[in-house]
Amino acid sequence: MSGCGVNSTIETAVRALTAGRPVLVVGGETHREVAEVLIPAALATPKWTAWAVRYTSGLLCATLRSTRADELELPAMVRAIDASAGAPAFGVGVDAAVSVGTGISATDRAYTARVLANSDTRPEDLTRPGHVLPLRTAPRGVIERKDSGEASVDLCDIADLAPVGLTGTLLGDDGSLLQGAALSNFARIHRLPIVRIDDVVHHRLHHGGADGARVRQITTRVMDVPDRSMRVIDFEDTLTSAQHTVFIGSMTRAEAPTVYILAECPHRDPLSFRCRCQREFERHRTRIVAEGGIIIYLRSGRWPAAQYSVHEYELTQGCITAILIDLGLTSVAVSGWPSECPSRVSSCEIQLALAVQDPDFRAAASL
Repeated sequence: MSGCGVNSTIETAVRALTAGRPVLVVGGETHREVAEVLIPAALATPKWTAWAVRYTSGLLCATLRSTRADELELPAMVRAIDASAGAPAFGVGVDAAVSVGTGISATDRAYTARVLANSDTRPEDLTRPGHVLPLRTAPRGVIERKDSGEASVDLCDIADLAPVGLTGTLLGDDGSLLQGAALSNFARIHRLPIVRIDDVVHHRLHHGGADGARVRQITTRVMDVPDRSMRVIDFEDTLTSAQHTVFIGSMTRAEAPTVYILAECPHRDPLSFRCRCQREFERHRTRIVAEGGIIIYLRSGRWPAAQYSVHEYELTQGCITAILIDLGLTSVAVSGWPSECPSRVSSCEIQLALAVQDPDFRAAASL
């Protein structure tokens, strides 16, 4: 697999970041792109920092989560009421308090970046104003705000590095944004991976971050039903904090099992209350016990849909595929696949390897 050019994957970018090499984070449509150079702050060196100054505007930012910025007493430069909606929240520039000269050299800025990435750093370890500009990003990354700052922090996190990036906007020799073929050529010459913001969103939706997968099993139990037992697994969604329950009938690995997607009803318990939703659940449960298959019972999360940068159906699709991958499945038939229109769930066949690897994946093949 090539490590350069437009088709670079998240995995390729992670290898570059863990080696301390830059990655290009790109947002926007072709020929209207904005490319950011990303150096992992924890591994910032004078060599790559000087390189970043050479090929960007020279204004280098330290992207970090706003929660960490608060801990370091790095407030936004302007009050929220004065900032335009969705604008990056720049903090007051900083230098490391010790072991730096004027603060402007590549050596000094690389060292300040490493200080910002150090989890032991405290507010008194930084002087203000300085020559590295903090950029406060959304605490939940690209899932909350789809921008290059959030993507850079998430990429460092995915690479299991301190979630702080040293970034700058890539420019051509004439001072204009580097876009299109010129951008691809630059990446090829300098052997840099290109990662698009949508790639990071897709990865977070299906895989979560460095602190764990998108979903994790929290309890497993056996439920006795007439003539046989059924395995039941409770999953926690690490993005939404929701707890979903999976009911597993008999499964033949040689075939693609049918997966029935059911959403939580107001009664919240599919096993107790007598309502239309409970009858639907019982009908599917009887079917998977007799014929095999799976029920995924989805519950609501902690955060309202409006607080995400993706549509609710995309968030749900990612959770479903993450659960099925955790169960070791590679191909399934899904009934009740969530779609863009809430009233139009559909049936489809899903190749899970494709769903995970292809950012443009859409489960649109109707049965």
